[in-house]
Amino acid sequence: MLRGCLAAIFVAASLSAQDVRDTAGPLETLARPASADNPIPRKAFSVAAIYPPEASGFGASGRVDFVVTVDDSGRVTEIRKLRDPISISATGTPGSPAALYAASDAFIREAATAVRRWTYDSPTSGPIRFFVEFSFKTGSEAVATEYVTRPLRVGSGGLAPRRIKHVAPIYPAAAQQARVTGTVIVEATVGVDGKVADAKVLRGIPLLDQAALDAVRQWEYTRTLFAGEHIQMIIAVTVTFP
Repeated sequence: MLRGCLAAIFVAASLSAQDVRDTAGPLETLARPASADNPIPRKAFSVAAIYPPEASGFGASGRVDFVVTVDDSGRVTEIRKLRDPISISATGTPGSPAALYAASDAFIREAATAVRRWTYDSPTSGPIRFFVEFSFKTGSEAVATEYVTRPLRVGSGGLAPRRIKHVAPIYPAAAQQARVTGTVIVEATVGVDGKVADAKVLRGIPLLDQAALDAVRQWEYTRTLFAGEHIQMIIAVTVTFP
């Protein structure tokens, strides 16, 4: 019975995600990469990717990375899944390896379903291609982030950039009164200019999270050169409140 249900999940997921490519399509091949002179156009319509039921049974979380190609009219025409493995973690225990695979496939399906509905303003010079990352966490809509260049994660072949500007966090009065201390783990996206372009809490403490984010967003790092180009980096940092 379990095998039959899982097989049905696999078939449905595959049919729903059949338009996600593993290799560059004809339009992506012709498309211009997003850049400072050809920026990612403004999103005219957007929907969030939902957290799939296949993952909820054991609290799976994961990340899906796409290359998205938008045509001259602002319509998403091709979606390519990057070859790097999708990171999957779980707070519970999946019933079988097949259940973990089903969750992974469902993340791809829901991310692609959302992207297919997005529309953009006409690009400066189209067609245009850029990167989109979806971060799925239990019980909430996925967070989608667009990138001009594909960010390199520390631990996936790159060295961590060196921090050259540090701003200490302000200890919130409410946390002091409640005597709340601890460490907040933040994922920071370091832009090509070395400044923190985005930050989100990976593991937090409610009374301290915002103060940690406010501090990290002011940090600056050395610029990272990879394959002859300055690139974005995604790093995990800690902010401690003693």
